Amino acid sequence: MIPSTSSLAAALQTVAIGAIVYFWMRRRKSKPNEKAKPLHVDYGEAISFPFPMKVIGSLPEWIRIPLMVKGSKPSPPRDSIDILGQDSEVDPYEKKLILPGKIWRVRYSYLMSPEFKKAMESLFGNVNAAAITNAPDHLKETLEKDIAAAEMYETMSEKERAEQGGDSKQDMFIAKINIDGDDNALLIYNPVRLHPQMIDWINTLGEVKFIVSGSSSHTNFLPDAAKQFPNAKIICASAADLKCQGVGMRPADFLYDNVVRDEVPKRYSGRGTFEDALEALQGQARLFHIRGDVCTQALFLLVHKHLFEVDLLYVNSDEKLRETEFESGTSIQHSSHRIFHYSLITKNAHPIGYLLPKYRCLMMDPTSLLASKLMIDAPNADGSSCVIMAESLRSALKTLSQDGVCDQVLSSHTHEMSRECFCQK
Repeated sequence: MIPSTSSLAAALQTVAIGAIVYFWMRRRKSKPNEKAKPLHVDYGEAISFPFPMKVIGSLPEWIRIPLMVKGSKPSPPRDSIDILGQDSEVDPYEKKLILPGKIWRVRYSYLMSPEFKKAMESLFGNVNAAAITNAPDHLKETLEKDIAAAEMYETMSEKERAEQGGDSKQDMFIAKINIDGDDNALLIYNPVRLHPQMIDWINTLGEVKFIVSGSSSHTNFLPDAAKQFPNAKIICASAADLKCQGVGMRPADFLYDNVVRDEVPKRYSGRGTFEDALEALQGQARLFHIRGDVCTQALFLLVHKHLFEVDLLYVNSDEKLRETEFESGTSIQHSSHRIFHYSLITKNAHPIGYLLPKYRCLMMDPTSLLASKLMIDAPNADGSSCVIMAESLRSALKTLSQDGVCDQVLSSHTHEMSRECFCQK
């Protein structure tokens, strides 16, 4: 049988890539070991990475980055409507009015991708065992029940899991602002899955003029939001734009991690910068880009004295509220949240992270394969990204802590909190 032209081309491509990997790894191995410059931050224990990740990490940048973009392209998880149908009694949306006529929160529930847990366990081992070890004594029995519930949940069919509402959630925020004299203009921050009934409800509030992605890691739902509201301006990070264009999203209007017009990379020419985004918002909202945060390029948004944030807080920073949050609730979402917290976030799990999960800190470590070779935005080799991030956070918190600037903070991954609670540390 004579192979087709396409199969020959595929074979040649495979051989070529294999040859590149082989010689690249040999060249890297032949280099003399250079003593690394000591870093000012101790990022914690070293992580052993699976062999495929090591192979990808050894590739030259011009091959590696496109692979990273392709591997991290948006892939929306499924929810109760996807699985049970539009007439399902299980509503994935929980709407809450935050500020009458001005701000709404939409809490969205879905089924977590099994790949996420597999990825965590491939890097950090048995998260269930770690959760019990790290939990306070009075919660160890609760964690044991959580783990039993989670293991039972994993044996269920997708339909049965959907009937429970799913095991994960995140929040979208909607604010009404005045743009060009239209006081019914809407801004969506951290868009979630938009089924027809959600789109209809949003349209009763006004016209969507802006879609803001506050994290380069939160891109699963951004392309669909852009499609549903074709006239809305998109504000996101360059990495988010790169990933979303890979699944057909139109180019974002503003890339907030490009700050000064004269310094915009050529490939992004014609797009708006951070400054341009502020100008387009006409003073109705303020943006705070946390520079140096190569993991998510976090963007705070302040509107009507309410701060929106995503991916910088995973639990409430108020210790008493946090204890109440983790000691109550018996749903699979509560169980999953407790396991996640005590295996990857609590001080016993990762002291330097405190309110951030282990992988969040690992992604700032320039000596780590994950951060230096397997991310679209890599930290500076000298560790200065942490310094830049700290300075940027201090600058934002200094502004937000002033009287009359911010009254409340709304986080996509945890409960609302006061300005004092958010700015305290």
